[in-house]
Amino acid sequence: MTKEKKLRICLSSCSFLKWSLMWPTKNEEFKTSKGLYIRLIVFVIISGFTFTAMTAMHLVKSVEVNDYNISEDLAILASNIGYILMMLLYVIRQKDLESLLLDLSNFKKYNKPPKFDEVNRKLDWCAKMIFGYTFLGSVFYNGVKILTIPSCKKLRKINEVCGVAIPYWVWFNTENWSIKLPVIAYTFLVIIILVKVALLVSLQVLEIACNIKLRLDQLNCMIVNCFDGDVESNRRRLNECIKYHKEIIGYSQRFNKCFSSGMFIHLAMTAIICGCLATQIVKEYQPEAIVHIGGWTIAIFISSFGGQILMDSSVSVADAAYSSAWFEGDVRLRKDLILVIRRAQKAFYVSTGAFNVLSFGLFFSVMKMSYSIFTLLK
Repeated sequence: MTKEKKLRICLSSCSFLKWSLMWPTKNEEFKTSKGLYIRLIVFVIISGFTFTAMTAMHLVKSVEVNDYNISEDLAILASNIGYILMMLLYVIRQKDLESLLLDLSNFKKYNKPPKFDEVNRKLDWCAKMIFGYTFLGSVFYNGVKILTIPSCKKLRKINEVCGVAIPYWVWFNTENWSIKLPVIAYTFLVIIILVKVALLVSLQVLEIACNIKLRLDQLNCMIVNCFDGDVESNRRRLNECIKYHKEIIGYSQRFNKCFSSGMFIHLAMTAIICGCLATQIVKEYQPEAIVHIGGWTIAIFISSFGGQILMDSSVSVADAAYSSAWFEGDVRLRKDLILVIRRAQKAFYVSTGAFNVLSFGLFFSVMKMSYSIFTLLK
């Protein structure tokens, strides 16, 4: 890693994403990461598709024997498909994202934004908390399933594997612990790799939005002080502000390009998953599902929070321009400032396909959709 290429943001989230095969190793960073693509494709083929197929077979076999308590199967299927698609879409855009993070870490042209270190220290702490939640939650969820092996054996009507967090059907006998234990261990390992994906990707949306906000706050201070000197210095300052604003607009467009498709998958799957998990808790009396539903709800809230921050901070530039001493500038400067205000009234956003854009409004819409699915299954 060279001095010119050094990340100063998303450090913890990128580090944890390496464990989920979604970020290059230290030796691969800022290079063509063929190893990253190969590792992910191998994992998706061996584990992702295999687990999805076995869960789908569990669902089919359950319906065949008239066992209609299938909300867990639907939730796991949606989770697996969502994780796989999010991982693939993220890695496809990984180089674009890496370039964006590098540019947001570069302060050669403009000084480091105020509160940069403080804000990113808090965001890194959030990444560590999320990692701890996913790890401990996975241990708890898997532990509960192991404890319920005796009741699972009594109630099961098909050849499912008791003691694993993922309900799946297999064609071979797993009663022998020499077979069951490796299956449980392997399932737990795959869950540890997968379960962090939605939360960490959502956190990166929040992290990048906060760093763009820091740049916009810095720009607002520059605009407010634009008209404190003579005509020539005012013109120079305003030109600098316009250039900086255009650069930040470019960051937001690249940000949207990196996460738009992934967030669409995230939102679509979250609505299905939360509705199914709520059914598990209420109808099937599985309180351990609270850990699972909590993770998905936190993930969608974090990403929506990031989208809302991006929108609100982008339109604040117009308020800063109006709050400046524009009335002391000459006519040409005022006309240029009007163009800045008009552009700033168009908010930045992260699009989510048919779901519109990331915001608090979208968060509540997804929760409403989850409740509709819950009432349908109930």
